[in-house]
Amino acid sequence: MRAVRIGIAGGGIAGLTLAWLLDEDHEVLLLEEQPRLGGNAESVRTTVHGSAHVIDLGVRETPVEGAPVWRHVAASVGVPAEDLVDTTSSRVVFSEHERPALWVSAADPTDMTRPVTPDGSAYRAMARLAEASARWEAEGEPWDLTLGEVLDTWPRLPAVVGHLVCALPASLHGCTLDEVRDLSARAVGATHTAPGEVPRTTYLRSGAASLIDGLAAGCSRAVRMRLGVGLREVRQAGAGFCLVDGAGAAHLVDAVALALPADRACAVLSGLAGTSAWQAALNCVAYREVTYALHHDPYGMPEDRRLWSASNTTVDGYRSQTTTWYGPSLGVDLFVSQVDHRSTPPREEIARSAFRATLPTPVACRARQRLGQIEAGQRVLFLGHCTTPVESQEAAMRSAMAVAHHLAPRSARLRMLRNHLEGG
Repeated sequence: MRAVRIGIAGGGIAGLTLAWLLDEDHEVLLLEEQPRLGGNAESVRTTVHGSAHVIDLGVRETPVEGAPVWRHVAASVGVPAEDLVDTTSSRVVFSEHERPALWVSAADPTDMTRPVTPDGSAYRAMARLAEASARWEAEGEPWDLTLGEVLDTWPRLPAVVGHLVCALPASLHGCTLDEVRDLSARAVGATHTAPGEVPRTTYLRSGAASLIDGLAAGCSRAVRMRLGVGLREVRQAGAGFCLVDGAGAAHLVDAVALALPADRACAVLSGLAGTSAWQAALNCVAYREVTYALHHDPYGMPEDRRLWSASNTTVDGYRSQTTTWYGPSLGVDLFVSQVDHRSTPPREEIARSAFRATLPTPVACRARQRLGQIEAGQRVLFLGHCTTPVESQEAAMRSAMAVAHHLAPRSARLRMLRNHLEGG
């Protein structure tokens, strides 16, 4: 059986994982529009008091206990176990103009100095959403119910508590507090933590880019990567396809996997017959741009240092923005802040970068599910956030596994990964 020629558009975590899984089984061409691999995984090196640190501007954390694929892939491509920094993920939500804070989570079960929100309407609302979210996930609730429809059924919900419930997802998706009400309740709930829990997460000491570097290094010469020349157009070419890249070069392939933003995927398919249903689904995915800045000064942090948390969300009335503090994880006062709607920039800025966040509306979630369905013989495939209602590195890797199973079910790396998962 001859090797199948696979074209992958997009060198983010999904596209690169797929290339790595197909390596040694097929000829792979990966086209990436940017001059670097990684997509939303962008790491910056900086120095604090003579010590070097790597901080992520884009993807910053992964709850490893809920990410078995991510964990096994990271180990397989050489990310050392000691590079995984396990830490608590404390949170505070506050207004710039009011005291006290709207919400303060626990940072550690033994910490008695932090003024944690112990009870009251805010606590009950957060607990109620956590209980509902667990039920939606366990029962496989459809993505159709909006968060606004859920909140409207809660009796006498104070406006400040409604802002609190909407603050974290509004920050995550780069939208207003009102727009959060139109998002899928199940999608919002998937990132929600019960108020009595101290969530844990994991940072890569060498940055998310180290995982990207490991995947790229693990690809042999059978995988050709062209950076700075993204996919411009997909054309039919006999039984296969012709991929026209940004430099005008044409590449013949037998199948194409699109790990692109939805609007870019729609654009490259615009001239390909028989793709109107896919294009309609892709047009259902909307974006917001979010800019992150890495800085030294405690910009975006509460005045009371006792409230400083791993995640610090400021509510200004109709928007919320978050500052991540690396003190709990790396032991340094380095910060990454959303800065699109702040009145002033950080004073000691080191670097900044903009990323696109998706809005998981019910329509978008249903469209993503349709795009993730793979039929026998299908040769135009989708992966990454275009197929996953809830975005995470774990979900992106699982979408790559699904496409790899379709294209190369006997792939050695895919089989190895499955054996790891089945063995726990």
